[in-house]
Amino acid sequence: MDDNRYDEALKCIVRAVEMDDRNTQALLLAAIIQLETGNIEPALNCLLKSVEIEPERGFEKYMYLGQIMIELESVKYFQLGVNAMRRDLDELPKDSNHASVLKRKMAEAYVAMTEIYLTDCCFEDDAEKKCEEFLTNGLDIDPECPEIHQTMASVRLSQNRLDDARECIRQSMALWIEKEQNDPNQVPSFETRLALVRLLLEVDDKDQALSILERLQKEDDESIDMWYLYGWTYHLQSEGEDPTCDNDEKTDLLHSSRECFNQAIRLAGLIDYENDSLIDHARELVAAINTVLPPSADGETDDADENTMGEGQEGDAEDHDWEDSSSDDDVDMQS
Repeated sequence: MDDNRYDEALKCIVRAVEMDDRNTQALLLAAIIQLETGNIEPALNCLLKSVEIEPERGFEKYMYLGQIMIELESVKYFQLGVNAMRRDLDELPKDSNHASVLKRKMAEAYVAMTEIYLTDCCFEDDAEKKCEEFLTNGLDIDPECPEIHQTMASVRLSQNRLDDARECIRQSMALWIEKEQNDPNQVPSFETRLALVRLLLEVDDKDQALSILERLQKEDDESIDMWYLYGWTYHLQSEGEDPTCDNDEKTDLLHSSRECFNQAIRLAGLIDYENDSLIDHARELVAAINTVLPPSADGETDDADENTMGEGQEGDAEDHDWEDSSSDDDVDMQS
């Protein structure tokens, strides 16, 4: 499967299942291959059959089912996965590397369940209670998981507890910010750090948001969301009330903001990008900037498709929404 020869791999797995239709490992591999090729229904069938054969063991199938299902059904499978991991954990030496890996996976499952209650299930009567319960369990099992603290910040924001949210963000970042950035075992995923940027903007820490964005740009300078957040951060800075920021500096910020938005728009035009609202917002902001800073004034084109901003043209972004796409799905949790 490593070289994406999925058809050949699937044929081998099918033969293994034909020889032993209770081979749960083969069923899991078959499900993974089907998911990689976009065949959700046969993958679901393999996973559910594996659950029927061995419900108490094999947490991986429950993690996949949690991702496939939605709302409370998703929570159910994530919880079953946590239960299976806990049984495995009880049989491992407490200080073993395997135990540490398992604890991190459990914490991440608690994060996934919390996020469901923050979004899809936010109107459930016990949503706030469930968020607190899941994150407390996650902290108990792996207090050094950055995602737990970051998700706690999201919960605190939903409760309008801004200072507590800032403290949760600080605790999360302290766990990885000084570590080797190119090691996926040391730092949260790219997407998790993009979510962190959104949180930093919500707590009005634009300088730290830019610092994180600079690191992300070095990892992937073709991320549409990253360029959009870059543009939005600069735009927010230009609208700020910092007395040390003069008109020339605000003009520079608007210039950088437009460059980043145009880069996001250009990249989105190259692929089938799903978040139309984000790109629409970027276009609206570019149009608004153009009314006060005409493109001809600084050599920019008004056509985002012609703004290539390739390597060597990103100086403004490196020297120096946000339209929160999830905010409509969240509700305030008043404590």
